[in-house]
Order: sequence, then structure tokens, then C-alpha cells
Amino acid sequence: MRAFAGIALAMALLALPGCATDIPDDAREYLERQAEPFDLELPLASGSLGNVDGYRVFLVGETHTKAKDKQAEKMLVRYFHEHEGVRYLLWETGFGSGLLLDHYLQTGSADELDFYLGQLNGTMGYTQEERDFWIWLREYNATLPDQQKLRVIGLDIDHQPETAAQGLFLLADDSAAVGEAFTSTLEEARSGDVRALEKLGQAIREQPDEAKTTFGDSYGWAVQFAENFDRTARYYRETDEERSSKSNDLRDEAMMANFRFVAESYPQETFFGTFGSEHVLQSACETEFCSDAYNRFAMRLDAAGSPAEGTVCSILLAHTEQGIIFRSYSPSNGDIDYRPLEDWFGQDTLFSLDDPSSPFALEQNLVNRGVDASLSTTDYFQKLVLLSDSPDCRSLG
Repeated sequence: MRAFAGIALAMALLALPGCATDIPDDAREYLERQAEPFDLELPLASGSLGNVDGYRVFLVGETHTKAKDKQAEKMLVRYFHEHEGVRYLLWETGFGSGLLLDHYLQTGSADELDFYLGQLNGTMGYTQEERDFWIWLREYNATLPDQQKLRVIGLDIDHQPETAAQGLFLLADDSAAVGEAFTSTLEEARSGDVRALEKLGQAIREQPDEAKTTFGDSYGWAVQFAENFDRTARYYRETDEERSSKSNDLRDEAMMANFRFVAESYPQETFFGTFGSEHVLQSACETEFCSDAYNRFAMRLDAAGSPAEGTVCSILLAHTEQGIIFRSYSPSNGDIDYRPLEDWFGQDTLFSLDDPSSPFALEQNLVNRGVDASLSTTDYFQKLVLLSDSPDCRSLG
């Protein structure tokens, strides 16, 4: 038994990504200077995220399955609102679903939150932590003066059509005097039937006078909803049999189109967003889940011609778990080189990797399978939040 334990220990050590002594001195010293341990129950102090000059969009990349991610998102929402003046939150939820979430955020209707969460049943978003996050955000928002209140905007395709319909009809004036045909189209779409919503989207674009009467000042949002629902239908038609980098591209294409609309609507604003970690990497790379052909949302957002060109800050939430022998990592240690961070395993720590003269902005690369070997870590993400030993999210079911 003792010999078997020794073999198991040796094999476990061989499976680790390396030892910290392999890390260049300048990288180690930089991390020691930058490391900001934090308590998820307390607000971050001003300056905790290091350099934020020149950024317009801050994107957090999460795993969707770890409870500490939602705690970190609370902490970061508050930080960017209170210290960087961010009022608009971009979320990995459907464009129409975001309209419903924002209405909940402004009004506190528990029925709306229950409906939104109920439609997520069977997805990774159907968790107690997700519910707790939105309740906290609503309560936090209620303490703010009107001119500082937060707004949430969904950028994704509308995976939950019934939620999308509820969001869209919050924009409509039910008493508007419109023609019988347009009224009939509206009523058919209220149920969230996919074909009825496609038909309504077509009517919104082809009958602008009727649509403007129905949606008033929100007409532009209704048109964008129609465009997004077309992309939703295309996504499901083209990817029924297989989810791949191509299907992810369709989603990120929709996110980018929706962001262009949002940026045009709020040209002076900065934004904070939270998405799965695959969406926030800013350069091509191969990961456990996606190929290097995947044109991620952050890549599109930071590219030439984007309204956020060169102003995107990606913040990766990374997890370590420790046992007597084994360590595990999320994102996997095949995607990220965790060796420079081993001194901070076991505590929650924030690292700003993009300060002037940072070796992680010059030559040190934590991304293992990038397409371009000349790139550094900050060509992929600029900040890293190390979260240790997080429990899994709890299902609402």
C-alpha cells in the first residue's frame, strides 16, 4: 500500500504543469508587486485593478459553473460602477431577454425574475447563484440615485424565445392604433412562438410606420430585436446537428452587431460585461473547447473598424482547486500556464498584467496554444482573477 501511494504521488507530481522555479525572475517579481489578495465579501479599493486608462469596454470571462464567479462579478460590477463610472452592463443573455432583465432591475418585479430563471431550466444559468446575483444587483441598484442607476443589455442571440417575447413587449404600447394585420402579427408573437417572432420581425422592418406607432421611442430597439432574432433562427437552422467553432462564430457575430447598436445608442459610455471565458480572449488560439479558427467576440470588439477598437480590457476568472495530491484548473492547464501563479494558490488574488513594463505585455505568455508565437499574455487578456477552491454552483431544480 505504501509503495502504491508513492507511485500515485509521483504520477500526480508529473502531471503538474511544472515548478515555479522555471519562471523568469522579472515575471516572478512583477507578480509579487502586482498581487492583490482580496475578500469576495468586501468591496475593492480604488486602484485595485491597476491600469484602466484608455479602456472603454471591460469584459469578464467566467466558467458558468463555479459559485465564486458570481461573487467576483458582484465585486467587479460594484468596482467599475463606483470607481470607473460604468453604468451599462453587457450580458451573455439574449437581446430580448436583456430587455426583461433590465425591467426587473429597474422595477424589482419578482415575477419577471422568476420567469427569466425558469426559462433557463436545463442550462448552466439555472442556478441559485444566478438568482442571488440578480437579487443583489436589484437591491444595489435601488440604493443609487436615478442618474447613477445601472442598466443591463443582453448581447447574445435569443436562446429563450418566450423570454425574448416578454422583453420585446415591454417596449410596446398596447393602446397604439395600428392596422388589423399588424395587430394580429403582434398578438401571435406574444406567446414566444419562434415563427411568429420571425414574422413580427419582418413586419417591424417592412411596416415602419406601424412599428413606430407601436414602439414609439423604442422603435430602434425593436428593429435591433428583429435583426437579432433573424440571427437566432439562422444559428439554430445551421447548427442543429453540431455545435462547433462555426456555430460559436454565429453567436459572436450577433454579439458584435448588437454591441454596435448599443455603442451608437450610448456613444459617451463605458461598459462592463460578463461572458463565458471563450468569448473574451482577444487573439486566436486553440483551447479545450474551441479551435483556433474561432473569431471570438473580444477579437471582433478590439479589431479595426469596431467602435471599441483598441479599448477592450479582458479580465479572466481562473480557478485552482487543491487536494492532498491533485490540483485541477479551470480554464484547463492545457489552455493556461499556471506555473507563475503557484505561490498564490489557496487564496483569491487579482493580478493586473498590463501595467507599463510588464513582462506579460512584452514576452511572457500564459496562453499555451496561441496561433502567433510572438504574442504575449496581454494580447489575449489584461487582468487575471485567481479564485481558489470554489464550490460548484447549485441548481435551482
